[in-house]
Amino acid sequence: MNMLVYMDRGVISSNGVNGARGDDKSPGYGIQGDFGLSLTQDGYLPAAFLVGLLVSSPIFAEASKHVNAFRLIALGLGVWTLSTAGCGLSIGFWSLLTCRMFVGVGEASFVALASPFIDDNAPPHAKTRWLATFYLCIPVGYALGYIFGGLVAGPLGWRAAFLLEAAAMAPFVAFCALAPPIHLRGMTKEADRTPAEVVRGVKGPKGFGRGLAGAVREVGEDLVTVCRHPVYVCTVGGQTLYTAFIGAIAYLGPKAGRDVFAISGETADLVFGAVTVLTGVFGTLTGGYVLDRMGSTMGNALAICAGGMAIGGVLILLAFGVTTSLLAFVPPFAAGQFAIFGIQAPNTAVVLWSVPARLRPFAMSLQVIVIHVFGDVPSPVLLGWLQERIQNWRISIGISAVLLFLGAAVFNLGRYFSGREPDYRIVTASEDASAAHDEDPGTPLLRDTDGASHV
Repeated sequence: MNMLVYMDRGVISSNGVNGARGDDKSPGYGIQGDFGLSLTQDGYLPAAFLVGLLVSSPIFAEASKHVNAFRLIALGLGVWTLSTAGCGLSIGFWSLLTCRMFVGVGEASFVALASPFIDDNAPPHAKTRWLATFYLCIPVGYALGYIFGGLVAGPLGWRAAFLLEAAAMAPFVAFCALAPPIHLRGMTKEADRTPAEVVRGVKGPKGFGRGLAGAVREVGEDLVTVCRHPVYVCTVGGQTLYTAFIGAIAYLGPKAGRDVFAISGETADLVFGAVTVLTGVFGTLTGGYVLDRMGSTMGNALAICAGGMAIGGVLILLAFGVTTSLLAFVPPFAAGQFAIFGIQAPNTAVVLWSVPARLRPFAMSLQVIVIHVFGDVPSPVLLGWLQERIQNWRISIGISAVLLFLGAAVFNLGRYFSGREPDYRIVTASEDASAAHDEDPGTPLLRDTDGASHV
């Protein structure tokens, strides 16, 4: 399911599906050719999913307190399936743009609920490896999307790529809708209800209004609660800086490589694409494996994040600032990317462990909103603005690499706080044990105002 969600990102950006606008010398093809899109209009399409993602992520997170998680994932992926099919049936730019916005709803349901589900069900000695495998879908999905879009669009047309994606997702939607319900750790039994049961519980417009007001109030309370946890705040801050750098280098890195080393655009795309996919796969898996071997504590996870960012920053500076040929550039650049991608699973693990269990979906959703709004959405624009004024890619990339060193410092600050803050895996286990022995409660648990408990 996650693979298909990220594969769609690659499909919309692939040359076969995205195409090119026609001119006097050659006819147009793909989306740009059929709808006569300008480059500005075309640029909105791959980013439009963020609208649905940012709006619906907190909605799914709060709904998980009242509705079963699998049913919510089925709802989100159902919207994704219909929207993806709508992309294949679109009649113009605005209908396509609208469908792309709703595609983000499917990812939102995953962002809020899949990681807590993995955290609950993975073996204790392999939790971060399971999370790493889940996030492996990001680089692999993108790569498969580029390939799939190119292979399908040629013989069948660009619309077929979207329709086939929707057909492939349909069985997974049915599975999530019909599978036995799951119960996320830290949730009350109210969260086991289906969406239909929740709707039946609403008593007219007044009941809906009261429910909506209560939900808004609950979001505000949850926001205040998670922001009171310094480990969570530092972890999200560090990942925002990481995402800002990755977003900028992913968009403008090939252009920088082309100009710095005087190579063709095709060669730059191939080199940067291959390095990103390979280092994304192996770096993500290695980060999860190393944390499991070290011992999956928040302090160890944040040490990996800080080390990966610092080492990656040094190697990226070396690659862009010192090397004089493409052959010399690739090894330090690949090693730097490898170190940076290694933080993905440890970072996610800390987000899940640093807040009360019932707030994990909300914490994941808030993280996604912050890293996009303050990370990879503005960073390519800012790097482009910087390059226009400096006119030297080596200096521009070097300045942007400062984000990695700042991120390392923020992760280290989170590591400092991790020794003073509770690990909510342990807290929730204590609560569960106490609930299971109500007749002989033993040592009482002291409860903080945000739900934390300490023996």
